[in-house]
Amino acid sequence: MESFSTAQRAFAEAVGTALLVFIGAGSVPAILLLEGGTKAPFSGADLGFISMAFGLIVVALVYTVGKVSGCHINPAVTFGLAVTKRFPWREVPLYWSSQVLGAIAGAFAIWATFADRGRDLGYGFGVVNFNHGTVAWGSAMFAEAIGTAILMFAVLGIVDSRSPEGWAGLVIGLVVVAIIIVIGPLTNASINPARALGPLFVQSIDGSHTHNWIKQLGAYIPANLIGATLAAFAYDALATPRKVVRPIREAVTEPDRADASAVTA
Repeated sequence: MESFSTAQRAFAEAVGTALLVFIGAGSVPAILLLEGGTKAPFSGADLGFISMAFGLIVVALVYTVGKVSGCHINPAVTFGLAVTKRFPWREVPLYWSSQVLGAIAGAFAIWATFADRGRDLGYGFGVVNFNHGTVAWGSAMFAEAIGTAILMFAVLGIVDSRSPEGWAGLVIGLVVVAIIIVIGPLTNASINPARALGPLFVQSIDGSHTHNWIKQLGAYIPANLIGATLAAFAYDALATPRKVVRPIREAVTEPDRADASAVTA
């Protein structure tokens, strides 16, 4: 069987998260620029385009880096897998650091692409936020928790060896689209601590959005971790998974179709 090194798996997670942030969060300034730089709340069309950007890049990443690292690209997913003993705790710091660094790299790529125009659009870097004047903290946390839980539940369901093979990328990508369409108007749909922290870090360099750190640490991140954990336990209770651990990266990997004789020739 193939064995990828620690460095390869860490790099895959960093690249995966970087691309997720660049394509997903980067769709925000792209759409706002088309609207002439308006700072008005997202329209339904905006939300549709943004959700599709996230969903499509997730589909691509599951089929590209999934075979290397499992394509968690989300600290909440990594946490949920570790809590339910699907993933070793000793590798959690490696994955988390790779995901956050990748997200920051992706956010810097947004800055390099859109320059100061992205920053001046307010939500230009794809920073997530909720208006606590209209959305209560409890409601925001519930929305993020249930959104992350749905994602985690779908991930565990499609990678189960009893599910149809070869559909993981499409299913996970489509569920991301659905989640964003529903909870996006409330919290901008983070459902991923790394995806949120990367743009916020870059946006904060010039002193903007510093107040959002309180919301990230007090609402978004706890809700994401709790949602993923509860979903993992819920799936275990519902599906009674096999005792033998099957790594996620094996579940999203197709058999190697390379001709062994040709390779060794």
